[in-house]
Amino acid sequence: MTMLPEIENLRSEPAARGRVETRNGTPRLLLNGREVFPLLAWSWGLEHSTPFFKQAGINLLHPILGLNAAWPAPAQYDWSAFDALFARLLAQHPQAFFLPRVLLDVPDWWKDQHENELIVCALPLQPEDQRQYRPVMRSEEGGWLWGIQLREPSLASEIWRADMEKLFRAFLQHIEDSPLRSRVFGYQIGWGIYGEWHYALAEFVPDLHPAMQQKLGPLPGLEARLHNTFGLLRDPAREQEVIAYYRRFHEFNASTLLHFARLAKEETNGRVLCGAFYGYQLENVWMQEGGHLAPELILNSPEIDFLASPYSYQTTNQEGRQWWEHDICDEAGNWLGRTRGIGGDAGYRVLLESLKRHGKLYFAEIDPTTFLEPPPINPDGSGGTQVEKELCMVGGVGCTTWEGTQRILQRDLGRLLASGNGGWLFDFGPVLRTRRSWYADDKITAEVARLMKLGAQREHWDMRSCAQIAAVYDARSLFATRHWRAEAPFTKGGHCLDYFTRWFMDSQARALHRLGAPVDFLYHFDLQPADPHKYRLLLMVNLFALTDAELAHLHALLADSHATVVWYYAPGFLASDRLDLGRMAHLTGFRFKLLTTPGPMLIRSAAPVPALQFGVQQKESPRFAVRDEAATALGYWTDCDEVAFARKPHRGWHSVYLGSAPLPVEMLRWLAQQAGARLWSTESDIVVASQDVAMLVATSTGTRELTLPKEMKRFASGGIARQHTLNLALGDVEFFIPPQSAGVE
Repeated sequence: MTMLPEIENLRSEPAARGRVETRNGTPRLLLNGREVFPLLAWSWGLEHSTPFFKQAGINLLHPILGLNAAWPAPAQYDWSAFDALFARLLAQHPQAFFLPRVLLDVPDWWKDQHENELIVCALPLQPEDQRQYRPVMRSEEGGWLWGIQLREPSLASEIWRADMEKLFRAFLQHIEDSPLRSRVFGYQIGWGIYGEWHYALAEFVPDLHPAMQQKLGPLPGLEARLHNTFGLLRDPAREQEVIAYYRRFHEFNASTLLHFARLAKEETNGRVLCGAFYGYQLENVWMQEGGHLAPELILNSPEIDFLASPYSYQTTNQEGRQWWEHDICDEAGNWLGRTRGIGGDAGYRVLLESLKRHGKLYFAEIDPTTFLEPPPINPDGSGGTQVEKELCMVGGVGCTTWEGTQRILQRDLGRLLASGNGGWLFDFGPVLRTRRSWYADDKITAEVARLMKLGAQREHWDMRSCAQIAAVYDARSLFATRHWRAEAPFTKGGHCLDYFTRWFMDSQARALHRLGAPVDFLYHFDLQPADPHKYRLLLMVNLFALTDAELAHLHALLADSHATVVWYYAPGFLASDRLDLGRMAHLTGFRFKLLTTPGPMLIRSAAPVPALQFGVQQKESPRFAVRDEAATALGYWTDCDEVAFARKPHRGWHSVYLGSAPLPVEMLRWLAQQAGARLWSTESDIVVASQDVAMLVATSTGTRELTLPKEMKRFASGGIARQHTLNLALGDVEFFIPPQSAGVE
C-alpha cells in the first residue's frame, strides 16, 4: 500500500500505547509509558489551527471523523480522506499524537436502502425552522455532520449494528496496518445527537421501532410517557411499566456503547484508550429519552478509560438579559451564580469525584469564544447564520476583550489543573465570522503555553480530594420523575430540561460552585465508609428512588458520623412498588405530612441568613411538611405556614430536610459553617482544590481572606503562606501550588 510521505515517515516508530492509571489521587494520562498533561485540541479548521496549538505547546490533537464519509457504497470503504487529513496535520505538527473522535454514523445511501431500520418517534417530526436542532453542516475535515438529521438508524437495528461493526473494525484495522498506529493512542466513540450518546431524535420521543420492542419488551405509549399520575413524580404502583422501561432503555444504550468500546480494545490488542461522551448528571438534556441514566454500567466497565462532556452551557433565566450572560437566579430573586464568562464557574456536567473513584480520566470540552470572534451583529444576538447566532458569544460576558479572554482561559485551564482531569480546546472560529482560529494570537498561545508548563508539574502533586462538602446524586430516580416535555413550552433558561434538572441540579450547582470552598460531586453508590467522616456537609440532592438495601446502607454509613446531611424534597419516597412516606421518615428521622394540593415551591426562611425566601414560584405537588416536635424549623412553605425546612439530631448525625431547591449560596455557607466545614474564602468565590493545588475565581470585586489547609505558594507573587489577603476584581483567577514547585515565566 502506498502511503503519503508524512505517514510513511512514521514507519520506524513503535505503536503508540495509551493508558490511564490512577496515581497520587487522580487518573493520569500515560502515553508510551510517560505521564503527559492531558490537554488536547480540535478546530473546525484543524489544519489551519494546528500551528497555533503547536505554538501553545499542545502535542495532542483531537480530529473528528464521521465513518459515513469513508463508506461510499455497500461493501466499499475508502480511508484516503482520513489518511490525507492525518498527513496534513503531521505536516503542520510532526510531533503530534492523535485521539480521534469517531462517529458511528451512516451515509444517506444506507438510510435510503434501509428505511425500515430508522428510528420511529412517538411525536411527529417538525420542519427545520420549527424544531430545536441546528441545521446540518458537513466538515471538510473528517466528513462528520454537525447538527441533526431527521433520519437516523435505530440503535436496536440488527442490520445497523452488523454493518457498523464491520465498518468500525475495518477502520481500526486500517489504522493498525498503517504507520499511523505510532501516533493514534486512543478513540472517543460517538453516536447520537452531536455524538454525545443522547439518543437520536430525542426531542420527538423515540424509539418505537419493532426491534426495540423485541429487545426491551413492551414500549409505553406517548400518553404514558408524557403524563404521570402524581405531580412531579411517577407512582410505582400505577406506572411501574414506564419506570422499568426507561431503566431497560438506558441500560441497552449503555451496553451498545460498551460493545463498540470492546471492539476497539480487541482490534488494537488493548494498546489504545477508549472513551465517550457520557455521564452527564448535570445539564442532562432530553432527560428520559436522551439522558445518560446507566452510569454504573459505564463506570464499572474496563473497556472505558475516559469520559467527556462540554462544561455547562446553562444560559440566563432572567428576562431582559441576553443568553450569553449566563447568570442564574431562583424565582425569589436570589442570584445563584454564573456559568460562563468572567466570574463564571465553568462547572462540569459529570460527577467528577465518582469518575476519579472509578479510575476514569475526565476530559472537559473547553469551547468559549475568545476576543478574536466578533460580537453579534445586533445587540440582541440576531443577524448572521444560525450557527453564528448561537456560538458567537459562547464565551460569555467579557470574552470580547483580551483581558476577559485571559481570565476565562485561566479559569478553564485552572479547573483542569486543580481538579486533576483533562480537557480539550474546541475551536469553532474557522466556521464563524472570524474565519480563523480562536487561538490565532500570540498572547493567547503564550498564556496557554504558560499554563501547560504549570500543568506539567502536576505529575508530582497529590491530587486527592480535600473537600469537606459533597453533593450526592442519583441517576435512577429520574426514571420516576415527571417527563421533560411536561415543562413545554420551554421557559427562558430551561431549554430541553425537566423540573429537577433545571432547579435541583443545574441551578443548585451554580450556588454550590461559589460556596467559597471546594465541593465534591458524586453518585450515592460511590459513597464509602470514610465519607461521612471526611465530608462534614452532605447534600443528598435527588435520592428519591432507593431500594431497601440502599436505605440500610446509608443508615450504616451515617451512624455516629456527626456529619450534617441535607435531604432534598422526597428522599426514599419512591419504593420499587409504591409511594411510601414511612421510608422518608425512616431515612431522615423526621415525621412528615403529605401535601397533595399544588402550591408554590417557595420557602420562607427562619434561619439567620439574608435570604428571606428561596425556591420556585411554580405551583407543584406533592409537597411535604415536617410534623416533628423534636425538629427545629428553618423555613416554611410560603402559602400555608407548614414547615418545609428543618433540622434535628438523628442517630449520631445531624439531619436536615429541605422541601424545595435551589438553596441560595448564603444558606449553603451558613449550613456549612453549622456543620463544621471549613470555608476557605470570606467571600462567595469559586474555589477548586486538591491536596496540593488550589484555584480561586473572584465572583465579586474587593478584598477577601483565603485560608488554605496548609502553606502554599501563590503562583502570581511567589509568596508562601497559609492565609492570603487578596484584593481582586470580578473574574480574577489566583493559583496556589506546593511551595517547592517551580515558577513559570
